Amino acid sequence: MGFRGHIVGRKDKPIKTFVHKPYKSILLFGSEMKILATAKERGSANAIAPLVVELRKRGHTITVYATGNAAEAAGFASVGYETLIAEDIDYKKVVGGHDIIVTGTSGFQSPDGFFVRAGRQRHIPVISIFGDTNANYKERLSSQAEELPDAIAVMDETCVQTMKKELPAGLAEEAVKRSRVVGWTAFDHYAKMREEFSSERRIELLTYIGINPENPAYVHFTQSAHPHTAYWAKSDRTFGKKVTEFLYEQGVTQFTFEAASDLRLKLAVKPHPGEEFTRNYTKELTDRHGFTFIPARACNTQQLMLAAYSVTAGRSTCLTEATLLDRNVGGIIPDMGEDWIYPFPALALGAIPYTQKWDDIQTVLKQVTSQDETVVHSLAENRKKFSVDGKASQRLADLIEELGGNKK
Repeated sequence: MGFRGHIVGRKDKPIKTFVHKPYKSILLFGSEMKILATAKERGSANAIAPLVVELRKRGHTITVYATGNAAEAAGFASVGYETLIAEDIDYKKVVGGHDIIVTGTSGFQSPDGFFVRAGRQRHIPVISIFGDTNANYKERLSSQAEELPDAIAVMDETCVQTMKKELPAGLAEEAVKRSRVVGWTAFDHYAKMREEFSSERRIELLTYIGINPENPAYVHFTQSAHPHTAYWAKSDRTFGKKVTEFLYEQGVTQFTFEAASDLRLKLAVKPHPGEEFTRNYTKELTDRHGFTFIPARACNTQQLMLAAYSVTAGRSTCLTEATLLDRNVGGIIPDMGEDWIYPFPALALGAIPYTQKWDDIQTVLKQVTSQDETVVHSLAENRKKFSVDGKASQRLADLIEELGGNKK
């Protein structure tokens, strides 16, 4: 029988967060589960991998199938996986014999979606995990309510609101009923990273990249990839769109640098690895302003964030990561409309300051680099709207065991 009652939200009340308590595994009732976990894209694999670890700790048997390319499947590298070629999969046969199916949400017309439908057809409970971005629900879920997963795990309340916005009314209502906020499983380990990063490590890292550790480090991340870089060669975007993207990112970098110079801030600048090209545009601009240039592969990005006093970036996952690492973070996305806000939870939840105007870049820089105690405290309080406690995988495992318990 399907999953009933426990994750149903009401129309007049926001959906509740799934609260983790010290679990009483269904193994106490002598019922080990055989679980199939699968994902195509890297983001989904990253979100499912920590869950696999947690479920195995609880004594369940997990089979992990990767259906994407080698780079996408690498998200499962830490847990071990089998590769399936999408064109060769007999989905109904593969899901047979499993008690629960856990899928990513790479797309309705992807292996993830096909596994959902196969599970529903064979009356095997299915839970799908939104663990990477809060967007594109139409493409990632079925347009038919009867083909939705039994349960949908989402990262935060904004996912539910976006779901309501993007999906047709009837479908949205049903999807919300099946949804439960569990947190960001893919970022569970960030809580541990924060705790383990020492002042000694900060001094060592900043000294290595040429920054005086006695001064606060103001780090800015760029992503100005030239249209002819290897990075863009993998994209099917038109050359014109690649040029437009490059010019926009160059503009963000230039305006940010000018604003920082006007504030007499010395930025430390780290480019995206995809910027590698015969000419280093970001380094040229960095040198012109007298800032510190950090080669893309010079150090670990997360370690650099932890060593920084402030982190700024444009349309980058750096905004997500730096917020979860509890840094003072500012988003710089001039001319980007509201559709660009929702994919970035730190922005959508109001956890960090950001600007959609060129003229306000200086304001954001001034905020996140401020030494004023009132400002610093306010920034820290806002970041609590988007944070990790390291227990999202445990909450999700609880939900899966509940789903399996209802099946028994």
